Amino acid sequence: MGQNTAPTDERPHVPLFYSEEETAALLGIHRTTLRTLALAGEAPVEPVRLTRHKRVYRRIDVQRLAGLEK
Repeated sequence: MGQNTAPTDERPHVPLFYSEEETAALLGIHRTTLRTLALAGEAPVEPVRLTRHKRVYRRIDVQRLAGLEK
């Protein structure tokens, strides 16, 4: 008794966003370069601002630009 028979979600966790560090690594550029480009409005991928100093990038956009997804 008391066993949980609810189905479990066995799919791997796929993030919707990448951090600035993860994005820079996938694009093959330095984090500081990505930050500088984002501040100038010239980043290769549009950032999502969480706070004044924190940005994340949409996984789908980064993967397309990096050639990881079609």
